[in-house]
Amino acid sequence: MKYILKPAITLFITAAVTVAALSYVYTLTLEPIDKQKRRTQEAAMKDVLPQASNYHEIHTDISGNITAIFEGISGSALTGYVIQLSPEGYSGSIDMMVGISIREEKITGMRVLRHTETPGLGANAVKENFYRRYDNKPASSLTVVRTSPGENEIQAITSSTITTRAITNAVNEAVKWYQDHVVRER
Repeated sequence: MKYILKPAITLFITAAVTVAALSYVYTLTLEPIDKQKRRTQEAAMKDVLPQASNYHEIHTDISGNITAIFEGISGSALTGYVIQLSPEGYSGSIDMMVGISIREEKITGMRVLRHTETPGLGANAVKENFYRRYDNKPASSLTVVRTSPGENEIQAITSSTITTRAITNAVNEAVKWYQDHVVRER
């Protein structure tokens, strides 16, 4: 019994100290991590809807991959919407934002906030040249193509069609929300 009790007590004390230390470190880092997430989100909103100076989350019907919707306001005028989505890509969830301008009725930008896509392939979705493929596209359904794109087409990332389709389908979902909740209500 003595041979079992001493190692068990030692193991229990070691585990308790480790859990206490991990809890302490987690508590210390929680606030800085949340601040960094908010800064990243705010920067992405400014990138996808640059006409707006303030962004306010609205509470409306959200479904599918949509996780949040923000109104973009400049002065007292509503300039557009930023729609946050989380579609499934090739390797997991892709957190992203899409901006849609009310005046031009165009997609003003798309940004990926977080992803787990394959480095060198799907991870290329966070590069500026991929983001620009969505800029100033009409607020209508987009399709993915492998060749030179037309007005309502997005050229796929080479060897990463699944990631491109996931992002484009999410952009289409944002456009559909915009069409259903903003355009129809005018």
